[in-house]
Amino acid sequence: MSDNKKYYYLKLKDNFFESDELKILQNYNSGKNEGYVYSDILLKMYLKSLQGNGALLFKNRIPYKAEMLATVTNHSVGEVKDAIEKFKALGLVEVLDDGAIFMNDIQLFVGKSSTEAERVKAYRDKLKSVKKIESVQMYDKSTPEIRDKRLEIRDKNKNNSPHSDKPKYGPDDRPYQIAQHLLGKIRDNNPDFKQLNLQHWANDIRLAHDRDKRDYDKLDNMVDWCQNDDFWQANILSGKKLRDKYDRLAAEANRKFKANKQVRTKETLPDWATEQAPTATKKKLTPEQQAALKQRMAKLDQRNSEREEETT
Repeated sequence: MSDNKKYYYLKLKDNFFESDELKILQNYNSGKNEGYVYSDILLKMYLKSLQGNGALLFKNRIPYKAEMLATVTNHSVGEVKDAIEKFKALGLVEVLDDGAIFMNDIQLFVGKSSTEAERVKAYRDKLKSVKKIESVQMYDKSTPEIRDKRLEIRDKNKNNSPHSDKPKYGPDDRPYQIAQHLLGKIRDNNPDFKQLNLQHWANDIRLAHDRDKRDYDKLDNMVDWCQNDDFWQANILSGKKLRDKYDRLAAEANRKFKANKQVRTKETLPDWATEQAPTATKKKLTPEQQAALKQRMAKLDQRNSEREEETT
């Protein structure tokens, strides 16, 4: 009895763990070797997504949740949730509209065969080795694969997206750091805010630097200014908006800075305060007036002496 069952496997190159994403992933460590836990979860998620062409679907219908993945990967729910957030930040996975997790670049690692196919391959190799025939046409009993319609729509939208050829950004990349800064400021004003793809934000910020010649530090400072402004904090809610409105933001910031700048003026005293008061003139006494004054002083002294004697 022939075995026509299909087998799926991962084809990893010898430098798989040398990629920037895997190095960053395994570098996460707070004393519990989280990085290696994340890489283990990643490989198991790759394996689970093989039959779904990259989509993590239980029986090709039900999207895997964190609790389900925790069971099949033999890790805690918290570790799985944390790992998925790291994968999203590094561009290793994407979450589709229906909640299904899609493993990016899975087609680079997919291998598929069956026992019958392996026998056919061995037979062809044998024929080539002895050079008895130039070519052999073999039949293929496998039915055409039915591709998930959601994946076709996703691929079409992805190819038409202006961000389809964007580079991937990690936590150490300046555009990604500014994107995270913007997200943090937005959530300070609105804790319920839910951003889209932070990779898109980072790419728009990179374009603002590379194409628009904006300085990264000025972009970062503009994040603080616009999110502290009552009007702009409700309008700058993405990296694209920050890039598109940068000129207006800069002009508005400069205008308000000049308006609030304090101009110190030197105070002058009024005229009346500078007028000098007239000085009294000192009149000189005549000899007769001086003699009369002495007599009065002598009488006063005598009266004072008499009063002192009466009191004693």
